Amino acid sequence: MRVKSVVIVLIFLGSVLSGCTGNDSENDERVEALESELADSISSNDDALSKIVTLESALSEAVDSVSSLDETIASLTISLTDAESQRDELILQREEILLQLNQSNENETGLSAEISDLNQNIQDLNIQIEAINQELQRRQNQILQLQDTVMTLQNTMDTLTFSISFSTQNCPLDNPGSKMNIGYDNGEGLGIAGDGIISFDEIQYIVGECPGNFGKVYNETTEEHDYGPQRTAVMGGILYFLADDGIHDWELWRSDGTLSGTYIVKDIRGEDCIMATDPDTGEQYEDCTNWGSTLDISWDNIFNDVELVAGNNKLFFTASMHMYAENNGGFPTLWVSDGTEEGTNVVYDFWGDWDYNCNGCEFDTAGITELVVIPGEGGASDRVVFSTIQAIVGIGEEGYPKGEELWISDGTTTGTRMIANIEPETSSWVDGNGVTQCCADWDGSVPRDMVFKGNQVWFTAQTENYGREFYRFGLELGGGLFLIKDINSGVEGSNPMLITPGSGGIYLSANDGINGQELHYSQGDAFSTNVVKDIWPGLNNSSNPMWLTKLGSEMIFSADDGENGRELWITDNTEEGTRMIKDINPGNNSSNPTGPMKEMGGFVYFSANDGTHGWELWRTDGTESGTTMVSDIHDGENGSLSWGSTAHWHGEYTMVHNGYFYFSANDGENGEELWRTDGTDSGTTMIVDANPGEGGSWPWWFSIAEDRLYFTAWDGNSRELWFYWDNPGPVIS
Repeated sequence: MRVKSVVIVLIFLGSVLSGCTGNDSENDERVEALESELADSISSNDDALSKIVTLESALSEAVDSVSSLDETIASLTISLTDAESQRDELILQREEILLQLNQSNENETGLSAEISDLNQNIQDLNIQIEAINQELQRRQNQILQLQDTVMTLQNTMDTLTFSISFSTQNCPLDNPGSKMNIGYDNGEGLGIAGDGIISFDEIQYIVGECPGNFGKVYNETTEEHDYGPQRTAVMGGILYFLADDGIHDWELWRSDGTLSGTYIVKDIRGEDCIMATDPDTGEQYEDCTNWGSTLDISWDNIFNDVELVAGNNKLFFTASMHMYAENNGGFPTLWVSDGTEEGTNVVYDFWGDWDYNCNGCEFDTAGITELVVIPGEGGASDRVVFSTIQAIVGIGEEGYPKGEELWISDGTTTGTRMIANIEPETSSWVDGNGVTQCCADWDGSVPRDMVFKGNQVWFTAQTENYGREFYRFGLELGGGLFLIKDINSGVEGSNPMLITPGSGGIYLSANDGINGQELHYSQGDAFSTNVVKDIWPGLNNSSNPMWLTKLGSEMIFSADDGENGRELWITDNTEEGTRMIKDINPGNNSSNPTGPMKEMGGFVYFSANDGTHGWELWRTDGTESGTTMVSDIHDGENGSLSWGSTAHWHGEYTMVHNGYFYFSANDGENGEELWRTDGTDSGTTMIVDANPGEGGSWPWWFSIAEDRLYFTAWDGNSRELWFYWDNPGPVIS
């Protein structure tokens, strides 16, 4: 039991050592929890202590066996003494009879018979004595072996010890931790016996942690390249992102939350080198530049940001293999990755050296866009749907430009195909030989706002006959393309947007040409696709619904009814079930409920201005009484929230994780920093001050991987990748 106590003390010491390497405030907060942590550690480590119990049991059994053998040897010794005494007595009797035989000639036959019997008895006793001696020797050998076993076990128990080492590569960059290696300093494997350091195969268990609840895991930026990671996706518990380390430019990276586990996946572009001449010396040298592959593209008034999505086993992303001069466009195309360098490859090059400005060409594209992942089920491969134009020189009519249409891919060339050619190829152009060619499509239907629900891809598309309208494509057997409804009959289009899956169907904002831009609901056919309610009545008056967020079987959104300003509304997809939840800023003043809204625990969290407290955090359960301000983070009328942007360059800045709503806020003292709430005023706190002072770090790109919330933050010098977690304390492995 002494060894168990030693290990428990070591575990407790590991907890203290690990915690003490964090900041003082964290230590103060954890002092009261140490006893609880210790109790948890002891109760959860029966398996860790089982080997020690086994050693103690083996040692006890060996000692008991030695004691039992000692008793057996003592008994055998008594038997041996008795046998030897009997033998000696018989020898004396034999000698007396021999003397009588020598002194008398009478009765020789009887004396000879007695001598013969005595000799036989003496021989039997000698055999018995020999057997007892052999058994004694065997038992003594067993004792020697058991004594060796006892010594070995005792030495093993005596060599159970620990050594402390610093953990840097397995922790965040700025939070190196301590870990305790517990084992036997016996030279096992590559270990060195008796050196006081438990290493390699000597280690039985490791107790330790990276201190604190947050840390920085990417710090590869430079002064010239200080705008850190963005475009995040999670696959298999690993965070994938795009970053510019100042060497490779913008490429795909990955992180498991540790320094050693954060690295570039693949340098797709590599270096472009040309021969140059030194103007001073006239010597030629190789001038190399790495341009990066994952760049936002702005071309011909079209902007396509880099996209990255993750399935179960495949990442799909857009990347450029070429510069403009290399293939007359250099537009991004589709790539796939399994998270390894060798498993990161181009899927299909949709733009193959076609002259964007050819005679008669009227291109209006900047490459592949609108990636929506379809995770594989039941062993099926992950797939991705997207929008792209195809134009490939040198393969004849097959390579003639096909306008931007709906495609699908499983990450292989053969598994990549157009699934909906909504606008046909009808245009002509003049080739390089002056010959008129036909037919091509320069624009296509340009699918946008794509959503995957119920094995259907829901999206909007533009045609000459209908304008931009609402479509779906069924991926199941017998599916296909459907124009759901020409909501605004004619060529004008209904401007469908904000396609949001809801209970039993799809919600969207659209303009039917009569009621203005209002909330619609659809189950995928023309009959069920209708305006839910004309919230702002009158010809072409628009309530412009925004921030559609699902709450149970209902949908929360903001809208302007023309009387109360923009306020919070709820609908069950019926006209009578559509109502304003609460006039947060009374009158026609508008509280402007703003997102990104998220649902947690039966409440939707949002930003609103009640006219008194400024923009603060609110929540609603869909009822007027259940719609309240969570906390006045920045006292007074100033407001703490600056939400509302949906721009491509910041990603998510609100997120729900493990019973908390995480968000970005400014309390007026610390600038824009990372906060979280459990839904109560007292449970609303700033948890990371990445840029101390009033400047703020503006945390963006929230992502959840395993038990960690990843985000990017500006620390005053550069934007880096951080994570936050509720540190579980020392982990035994």
